[in-house]
Amino acid sequence: MRTPEQVKWDFVQQWLDKARKDLAAAEVLLKEGFGDYENVGFHTQQAAEKFIKAFLVHYQVEFPKSHNVALLRQLVARRESRKSGLLNLIFGLRLM
Repeated sequence: MRTPEQVKWDFVQQWLDKARKDLAAAEVLLKEGFGDYENVGFHTQQAAEKFIKAFLVHYQVEFPKSHNVALLRQLVARRESRKSGLLNLIFGLRLM
């Protein structure tokens, strides 16, 4: 039988795997020179969202079904202010 911690880690890994796939898709679009920057942006945003959701699952922070990265970042900020500073640096966004 799996422990609750192992089950939680499985969910975190699922979010991380999805995020990595989105980043890989964006990378392929960029490297192949399709000039499809709209889809590069889409997959990059999706990856950011999924990385944040992995963090929230890890720390057991409930979040709504949302694609709003700023909202998800606010939930991270409530959990741990140092991490939100890192996200500000990574995403170049500010909390609203």
